[in-house]
Amino acid sequence: MGAGVSSIMGPEGDGGGHETGLGDLPESCVAAVLLHLDPPEICRLARLGRAFRGAASADFVWETKLPRNYRCLMGLVENEKSKKRHLSKKEIFARLCRPNPFDGGTKVEALCFEKELERGLVLDFCH
Repeated sequence: MGAGVSSIMGPEGDGGGHETGLGDLPESCVAAVLLHLDPPEICRLARLGRAFRGAASADFVWETKLPRNYRCLMGLVENEKSKKRHLSKKEIFARLCRPNPFDGGTKVEALCFEKELERGLVLDFCH
């Protein structure tokens, strides 16, 4: 057994009354798994506990879900209020996925993206 497991077991291997579970996983390990999941799955797992909630909010997890030109797209959908505060990558993803006004409010588009459609989306909205 590894050193971490040995210390949990106690001197006689009796477990010391503490059972390990998913909540005992380090947040960084949980985040490494979340990198491979879709956004709805990430949000569902965030409800499992503190480590999952923290990992599901990590910028490096959500940055992998954003299109390469998300900064350009945010320039199209940001208002003055949102430009003044720093948005997390998770907030940026959510902002791009909800209906956003374009062309002076005459068009409304939601920029939800899938990996296969990402290139087309990039070309359609930012020239």
